[in-house]
Amino acid sequence: MMETTPFNFTTEQKDLLQSLSQEMGKSISALIEEALKRLREDVRLMNRNTNGSQAENGEISSPLAPQPRKPIWELFEEASHNIPDEELDRLSTDGSYQHDHYLYGTPKHPA
Repeated sequence: MMETTPFNFTTEQKDLLQSLSQEMGKSISALIEEALKRLREDVRLMNRNTNGSQAENGEISSPLAPQPRKPIWELFEEASHNIPDEELDRLSTDGSYQHDHYLYGTPKHPA
């Protein structure tokens, strides 16, 4: 039998847990257990990285701190580095002009 421990949650925290529980089909205790495991792993990673790294501005960064989001074009550019050259060579060069053909199979427009 699981030992229960009383915790005080705000109304917002209770509502969030209830909503997540319904969305994910998991019990609130299962959600909290999963969150704690992820937090433990984040702390381990942070400790493994010599307790965070010193940024140029002197702040300590950690996996727990919110990381700035990259613009989507940078994400696409980074992902494109993993595409083999032979696959890139197979891509059409008229995709913007002939997009209906490539998306919907309509006949190509005359050049």
